[in-house]
Amino acid sequence: MKKLTILLSAMMGLLPLTSISAHAAYGTPFEGWGFVQDDWQVVCDNTLTCRAAGYADESMFDTPASILLTVIPKKALPIAQIQFLSETSDKTYHSVELWLNGKNQGMLQPDADGSAYDLTAKQTQQLLSHSRQNTKIEIRAGDENWSISDRGMSAVLLKLDEVQGRVGTPLALVSKNNPNRQTPKAAKPVPVIKQAYAYSEKHKKPLDAKTLAYLQANINKWVDIDAKELIGSEDDMGDCELVNPKNDAYQRMQEYGADRLAWTFTPVDATHTLASHLCWQGAYNESYGYWLIDNANPRSSQLITTAGNDYSDGEIWAVHKDRGIGDCWNHAIWVWNGQTFAKSEDSSSGMCRGFAGGAWDLPTYVSEVVKNDSKAQ
Repeated sequence: MKKLTILLSAMMGLLPLTSISAHAAYGTPFEGWGFVQDDWQVVCDNTLTCRAAGYADESMFDTPASILLTVIPKKALPIAQIQFLSETSDKTYHSVELWLNGKNQGMLQPDADGSAYDLTAKQTQQLLSHSRQNTKIEIRAGDENWSISDRGMSAVLLKLDEVQGRVGTPLALVSKNNPNRQTPKAAKPVPVIKQAYAYSEKHKKPLDAKTLAYLQANINKWVDIDAKELIGSEDDMGDCELVNPKNDAYQRMQEYGADRLAWTFTPVDATHTLASHLCWQGAYNESYGYWLIDNANPRSSQLITTAGNDYSDGEIWAVHKDRGIGDCWNHAIWVWNGQTFAKSEDSSSGMCRGFAGGAWDLPTYVSEVVKNDSKAQ
């Protein structure tokens, strides 16, 4: 989640698909946009649940459509959903059908909140049985229709089989007959984070002038602002180029006001303080570094993230849009547990393809946060 000049090394999810060769596959299923092949992608989270999404061809921007397969380890069939957008956004369809290679596979049922349509087990199985051949995937409603590309579908589902250990087994989505038999993997447990007490935005306690002056005078001693991780080298930009006054980028930014380059200190609780500093600023994104300071031992400051852009009520947020039109998003959250800020979630909206804000939520990290009733007072 960095400005466009350094995004590639940080997260492939921030890289527009149009800048990649149309037939190239890239990425790992556990980072950013995941593994991408043509018009399909697969993103897996830390529990080994994987989500494969296919989209309409980019040329069909006016009629966006997408299918999502949510695949739980050792479960035979995915949960399948479809979304599509009409030029008339408030239009209601009384009959929506799935067609594969010109054959009607039956009606689709709207989900609980009406934002997508669910496939039956039979329809899902039919889709998978077509995945290794050229397949025309259509959604028809009255005299309107939408198409979802099959380019990349087979490669993406094979990658999913590999990640979950399905290859060569009866559980495989596309590789049942592969001689390189794997052992199906079990789902990993969801991490549990016990959220601790933290000062709330409403009742936060400002630092007194003496403490604030002490922090400002010493923060550059507690944080290694010369670290290559932060400012990089001559050939490689670091994660927080604006933290070091000797950096050229820091000098240029002073033209916009020195206050933009000042450290900010926010009490987390009675014994911890959060220090933050602008790391980089782009055309429509910016991020801050957040360091946790133990008031009793400030020299052992802990870097939480260099991609954050908001802190409130014991949570650090990082929210970034992939392009200026804001159709694709990435976000992550870190939660205060009394000792550190633990990552609680990390996800993107994927390739989007005409869906404002994205068609789906595709997490790479999930957790269960146990709220503390007294966490923010």
